[in-house]
Amino acid sequence: MTKEVWVCSNNSTHRFDSQAAEQHSYFCPDCPFGEGILILVPNGGGSGGGGEPPHQEDLGLCIMLLDCSGSMNEPAFGDHPLSKKDLIAKSVAAGIFSLSGNPQREFAYVLILGFDHTVDTLLPYTSIEEIVVQYKEPVGLEQSLKEKMARKNGTTDINGALQLAFKFTQQFINSEISALGIYKPRIQSVIDDNMINHQVPNVRVLLFSDGVHFLGEENDNSLQQSPFKSLQYNHKVFDLLMSAYYGKNNEPGYHQLKSLVSKCPRHPTEPQFFLFDAPTKVANLKGLFRMASGASGFCPVCLDEANSLTKEG
Repeated sequence: MTKEVWVCSNNSTHRFDSQAAEQHSYFCPDCPFGEGILILVPNGGGSGGGGEPPHQEDLGLCIMLLDCSGSMNEPAFGDHPLSKKDLIAKSVAAGIFSLSGNPQREFAYVLILGFDHTVDTLLPYTSIEEIVVQYKEPVGLEQSLKEKMARKNGTTDINGALQLAFKFTQQFINSEISALGIYKPRIQSVIDDNMINHQVPNVRVLLFSDGVHFLGEENDNSLQQSPFKSLQYNHKVFDLLMSAYYGKNNEPGYHQLKSLVSKCPRHPTEPQFFLFDAPTKVANLKGLFRMASGASGFCPVCLDEANSLTKEG
């Protein structure tokens, strides 16, 4: 049996077995904290990092930032026995597995990060095809996410989570993650309501939270501007961040998360923001995670269009 090898996204000479990778939450222990994430390389990618890296087709990426702070242990709604963490784990798994028949699943990668006051890797860089092979059924991925999310119960560092996701996103767009082989980010043409064509990297980052940025009364709890407002590809700025808030539209967290995002390139009047404030909207969670995983939309109007196509299909 081939031994699994996990390689650092920053330095391909930093290589670890599965036990060490899991022990360090799939972050490279030889890099400064939070700077190198570990990626599973088929057949070890050559001995000692040598040899030619594999050539990949153009790749797409979805990074999910899931709030795992203490408040996410609360009931999803009312006194329902299902917690917010449980609901999100199920919705993420269902959304990803709904893409199992996608002909591009081999080239669509997902990275799931869980955060409270620190960030852990819930699912390292993995293609949708590999996810389906590894977990076989949605419940397998759901259970894995639930177990890892349950280990985190701290405060909520949205700033830190966004900074880390931004770093990995810019690395991916710049084709700097050598462990993924020789690749380029897949580019999609997006035509807006004014019939203007935008060339956008096929990458999405989805931040999901039920609260505000909060690190304790003794700390600075100011929410910083999203670093994604300066994300660049080919010398152009593309804000690929979407945010979703689980709560009411009169709560501080609603306004914080909405303030982080830009307008949709397809629907220029629509913010890349989603609100889940009632049980009737839970069905849309699966659709949101499906859309993000497939990097196929940006805003609630995009989601409505995607849901309509799914029903027609």
